[in-house]
Amino acid sequence: MRRFLTAIGGLLLCAVLPAFAEPTVNEYNGYLEKGPWTAMYRRAEGTWHAQLSRRVGAFTVAYRRADLRRTRENRIIAQQSLFRAEGFSLAHRLEYRAFSGDAIDDHWRYRLIAGYRHRLADNMVAWVRLQPRLAFPGGRRLFDARDQVGVEFQLGALRLSPFYERYAFKSWDRHGGNVFGVHAILAL
Repeated sequence: MRRFLTAIGGLLLCAVLPAFAEPTVNEYNGYLEKGPWTAMYRRAEGTWHAQLSRRVGAFTVAYRRADLRRTRENRIIAQQSLFRAEGFSLAHRLEYRAFSGDAIDDHWRYRLIAGYRHRLADNMVAWVRLQPRLAFPGGRRLFDARDQVGVEFQLGALRLSPFYERYAFKSWDRHGGNVFGVHAILAL
């Protein structure tokens, strides 16, 4: 029980302190999993994303459609799992992002995904995910990062995972905002 309280206290401290000075977004993610297929719907402050993906061995391929207020996006994703052992994982992803209109240039983006999961109880896991990204719009190179920490609760076929995400841009030490949200994952 002490580990649980320490984990929750740490999450709250990391989540609440920076949120007073930075922009904050609320995000809700719903997933349906059936075998190698996953359907995802994300809603965040006036935007939405819908994605269909399929695992093939160590690879995941996906198509995403999104409404990003100023433009619509069509995204093709290829992700590969590189390493997984004792709670640690490493993957990388290549995406092609095509946008309607002229608001954002079509471009490639590369993402490295490093994660760690630690079991706190039979139905509870604390997790952290670091996601540095490089985008290449219009011949430029842009860095940003989406780093998350959360706790996952297993409730039968349903997994609920409230999380905090720190957004950085141009460099990891340049804080760009906060995201508070929840992942709801239902295995069919």
